[in-house]
Amino acid sequence: MFFQKAALWFVRITQWCLAVALLGISGHLVNEYAKAHSRVPPAVWLPCITSAFAICIMFYSILLLYCLGRLLLHIAAFFDFCFMVTYIAAVVLNRHNFHSDGTQNETWLSLTYTRAAAGIDNHADRNLPLVKALAGLTTTLMVLFILTTLMCISLAWEADERHEEKTGHRRRSSSGVRRARSSRV
Repeated sequence: MFFQKAALWFVRITQWCLAVALLGISGHLVNEYAKAHSRVPPAVWLPCITSAFAICIMFYSILLLYCLGRLLLHIAAFFDFCFMVTYIAAVVLNRHNFHSDGTQNETWLSLTYTRAAAGIDNHADRNLPLVKALAGLTTTLMVLFILTTLMCISLAWEADERHEEKTGHRRRSSSGVRRARSSRV
């Protein structure tokens, strides 16, 4: 269990660093759209908001990982699942930003044309790597959150089993409670 928690801690620190980078990149792209007084597409704001929440939650998870009890492991698995789902949605929204020729990426085209229409220097050469990094970091974080969700579920399962061995009884299922009540009557 110690090695699993150590591996989870390492992955969490990696996730936190990548989420900070993704927040910076997506925040910059949001600012670029704001300068042109344009609507920010969901492919940009969803990773931005998700990363901001993930940074806050992961900060406490990193600090408290070795202190997490059974209930907190289940809560951590729930948050990991929620972040995994939102990063999957973000990857789906960014599905048109994975072209090796970045000039075909939807977000880059949208940003370039929006800024050009507003009469602002579009910085096309500087925004192209940022759009590629947005798509790549979103995909990497999705994979890491799938991994940590599975790791947290495994750790919670082991903690439940150890608790059952320690206390000598298993948790009752709802059907077992009904049978016990009906036998009393």
